[in-house]
Amino acid sequence: MSVSHARTMPSYQPFQCLVCQSRFTRHENLKRHSALHSRSQAEASLPCDFCHATFSRPDLRNRHMKRKHPEHDHQRITKRSRRQPPPTRQERANSSSPTAISVTGSLDCLSPHSAHSAHSSEGGEIEVNNTLWHFDPEHYKEHIHPAASTASTTGVKGTQMNAAPLTPQPSMGDSILIDQIVQDATDLERNLLMGTAFFKPTNSFGTQLHPISTSRSPLINSNLTEYNIHQQIQPIADRFSPNDIPQLQDDWFPTPLQISRGCALFFANVSHFLPFLHQPTFDPTQTAPHLVLGILSLAYQHGEDPECGDQEGSGEGLAMRCFHQARATIASDEIRPDALSQNTSMVQSYLLLQICAMMYLCGDNSASGLKMHTHMISLARAGRMTQPLSVETGATADLDSLWWEFVKAESHKRTLFAVHQIDALWYQFLSIPRSISHLEIKHGLPCPEDQWTASSSAEWAHRQLVTRSSGPSVQYMDAVRRFLSSDPGLNNIPPFDPYGAINIAQFLISSAREISGWSTMTGMLSMERFGALRSSLVALSPFINPQSDEPATKHATSCAATWETAMIELQMWSPSHTGGIVEGSIDAVLTQSTYLEPSSQFLCDHNTAKAIQPHVNWFLRYLEETVNPDSEAPWVALYAYKAFLIAWQLINGGLPGAMEVVDVQDGDVDSALLWARRVFQRRQKWQLGKLILSCLDELGK
Repeated sequence: MSVSHARTMPSYQPFQCLVCQSRFTRHENLKRHSALHSRSQAEASLPCDFCHATFSRPDLRNRHMKRKHPEHDHQRITKRSRRQPPPTRQERANSSSPTAISVTGSLDCLSPHSAHSAHSSEGGEIEVNNTLWHFDPEHYKEHIHPAASTASTTGVKGTQMNAAPLTPQPSMGDSILIDQIVQDATDLERNLLMGTAFFKPTNSFGTQLHPISTSRSPLINSNLTEYNIHQQIQPIADRFSPNDIPQLQDDWFPTPLQISRGCALFFANVSHFLPFLHQPTFDPTQTAPHLVLGILSLAYQHGEDPECGDQEGSGEGLAMRCFHQARATIASDEIRPDALSQNTSMVQSYLLLQICAMMYLCGDNSASGLKMHTHMISLARAGRMTQPLSVETGATADLDSLWWEFVKAESHKRTLFAVHQIDALWYQFLSIPRSISHLEIKHGLPCPEDQWTASSSAEWAHRQLVTRSSGPSVQYMDAVRRFLSSDPGLNNIPPFDPYGAINIAQFLISSAREISGWSTMTGMLSMERFGALRSSLVALSPFINPQSDEPATKHATSCAATWETAMIELQMWSPSHTGGIVEGSIDAVLTQSTYLEPSSQFLCDHNTAKAIQPHVNWFLRYLEETVNPDSEAPWVALYAYKAFLIAWQLINGGLPGAMEVVDVQDGDVDSALLWARRVFQRRQKWQLGKLILSCLDELGK
């Protein structure tokens, strides 16, 4: 019996605080609540000037004043005016200068509630620097200078703006950059939804900073000296608060035996789905400590601690210790003056650590994983990782040096592709908006795997010469365009690693999700757009699944699973995504997927079932045949569970052949559940496997 019929649907509270786990029915309620976590103790209580009442938000105090003390309204405004004297002529001139825009932007004087008011389409009052301002959106639309929309919190110089149409009470004679406030309000809304707070910085910053927005495409100039933050420049503004960073465990570091075993486990079980570290030249003694720890935090999910005699469960404990030590180590390394020189290794470390937090540790660690993701995107932009790394091929005639330069540039590229993939995954699983656009990526497609895995400079040079006869590498942006346009010249694309094809497939999945969300909100369906995406995925299939006469790559399973999922997404819209549910952890994703399993009535449509069945069958066969899933990417198990939920509903609906591929008879729901428990028990050593088994138990009730 379907769980949708067996259990009562919980109350609809899709918005959850990632700090205290409280749930809310409306997004604005979550925003107001989240502001409490980022407020200092001194700001937690706002007293009324005329009675003993106290309030947690300025808007509540303002409403109280208007209702209970209207006779003192003029006195209250006068008192606020005295707290902040009018600016001098020189200050007004400085504030109106375009070059005065800095990283801190205008959010230093914007409270969470006032940000919400500024973002509202209904107008009203906002409080800026203890002064009430009346905001008229229609007046704003009529008078704001068109160039103002190009400004961002990253500090764009030379932007010309008109004064914002705000009328203060009383007038302060100052011009407020209203589009800057609206931009920051949008960023605040998004960051609160993602669980990112406005943290109090350490003393080295000297002021309160906010996270750099990751939703816009302009790159941050790597020469950060152009930004003036009290003469003390830091590489990235969105630092973690002290409470979010574990303390260093004295001088503990894994032993050489633990490092050696861990690196072997990583390259055997993990690197094929995160192939940005070059095994032939990798030397842990020459690698940043935080990156070594990040590697071990994933590696020991697949093996036991050799220092404990390979005792069962010892690997999980060592991985957890490496995870917390890595977070503390990288936080201390980021404040060093040469932090930017380690930008790539820091991005790689945060990538590994957030996957560990989100996909292996799960639960409460997911909040820190999402914060690490936001921070990683900022680091990638600050280090200009979306741009190719220049390689001076004519600087030396030494073949080994050329090989090392190639490895450095390719690792830089593949790291950015991995960041893009994870960014798309969080959008696909959690409905968190993407932070990186494909238009930002200026890299060519990854080189063929045989070049990347070459064990010597001579072998690499030979393979490069053979490949170059096929033509130059295709830019990722151009490849996306060619697949979308059904370019007849797709066969002329030079060979590239299917790892890059995953990025194209993820882009197409994201596009399908955006169309499904748009269709749900507007009630209009554009079959032409879905048809174009389907044609693109069909054209991509040969690049995802090499021909039988070609050897399969190590990450063939990840490639195929991503493509099969994309084909399912085109036919079956995620009920969680179209319902506007934004999740904060994989735990919540699995729970919602189980409760919101696709309707059997919808699936029983003959055309829909016929279109989906081959792709569901792929996952069923994969689960049946994969007896040892040690090298499985964790998101493949999540894809497979969602495919089984579809098969489960097909069985419930009595459709013929729903699970015939794994010898489950039509309508036999008990056998279907027994089969699912058997294949997912192979993954029970991981937290993700335990969560899936728990959901299967709920499904059978």
